Amino acid sequence: MGLALLDRTVAHVRQRTQFGVPIGSFQAVKHRLADAKIALEFARPLLFGAAMSLRPADVAAAKLKACEAAYATARTALQLHGAIGYTAEYDLSLWLTKARALRTAWGTPESAGTRCSKPPAERSGPAGARLRRAALCPRRVRP
Repeated sequence: MGLALLDRTVAHVRQRTQFGVPIGSFQAVKHRLADAKIALEFARPLLFGAAMSLRPADVAAAKLKACEAAYATARTALQLHGAIGYTAEYDLSLWLTKARALRTAWGTPESAGTRCSKPPAERSGPAGARLRRAALCPRRVRP
């Protein structure tokens, strides 16, 4: 979703002119778009890693970063589109609504951050229970 918003925004800033030049040529606009792209690209490896490991902490970290990156991209898109982004006739308002909803779906960003920051022995689920048992009953190492 974030990449689709970014592509639409890049197309829009190339087309829209202000002071006789496309607004995409302004340095501040380029910086906003670059920040959005970097946030989306940094979320990608977390998503792939979470899909491979399926550990709750990895999934929470991926959800947190991906949702925050998509929401930041949606806000950047709205800022760069201007007032037309608020209208119901333009698709951007729909994308922004989806980004807001996905940000809080399956837990708030704060709860995902809490799940990511807990030490492994305090995590819930089978992985946390296994780590707690291992801490209580360490295996004997044979010489």
